Amino acid sequence: MKVAVRLPLSFDPGGLRADLDQIDSGEWLTHFNAGYFEGAWTGVALRGVSGRTQELYADPSASDYADTPVMLRCPHLAAATGMLRCPLKSVRLLKLSAGSHIREHRDQDLGWDAGEVRLHVPIITHPEVDFFLNGRRVVMREGECWYLDLGLPHRVQNRGTTDRIHLVIDCLLNDWLRATIEAGEEMAPGPAVESEFERFRQLVLGDLSLQRELMKVTDRKEFIALTLRLGEWHGAQFTAGDVDAAFQAARRAWIRRST
Repeated sequence: MKVAVRLPLSFDPGGLRADLDQIDSGEWLTHFNAGYFEGAWTGVALRGVSGRTQELYADPSASDYADTPVMLRCPHLAAATGMLRCPLKSVRLLKLSAGSHIREHRDQDLGWDAGEVRLHVPIITHPEVDFFLNGRRVVMREGECWYLDLGLPHRVQNRGTTDRIHLVIDCLLNDWLRATIEAGEEMAPGPAVESEFERFRQLVLGDLSLQRELMKVTDRKEFIALTLRLGEWHGAQFTAGDVDAAFQAARRAWIRRST
């Protein structure tokens, strides 16, 4: 199964960037998955259920998708999506602001077997954007079009001083899209890269003194603060959200084992 494929399609990033000037600052909405990120992650709906602009959520059960008024003001973005000869569902611009971080997660109801996939077209990006998919870094350049298996764990960190903006397109698989993905250039396999938090977690599992120090703290907020300090001391940069996400994952695993 293909994980990350650069499709044999390309778009003029200058034209796509020019369309961004047609969007008012107040039209960027905060992403609905508030628990997934730290900093600012916002978006603009270009195609949505009944053409509504105030909804970023891509309802998997909906069928009445239509272009929004914003799309009508953006000819280069409309032309880019028009090159895709497959049924389109949600089309959005997603902006990860400078210094922001999307924690590792999986996107449900997406995938080859589900018959719906997500494409990414970077409009503004830079080398200090780290996009990791299934533990491996994917470098996507402006104007390229990528198929990504986002049912796998993925995370993003914008370590730069400028925002990252992608055109994100949810497509229904048909013969044309399958053939286009098959004809694309698959990301070469490389070594998996652990997140900073996972590296620190493994360090703690092998160090009884760290385990004892952390076990002294019973208050959750104090525990997170201590974990951040110890991580920094050991050269691991991660966020309070990463620690909290680990709490939630452990809790879900415990519930599954208990039922």
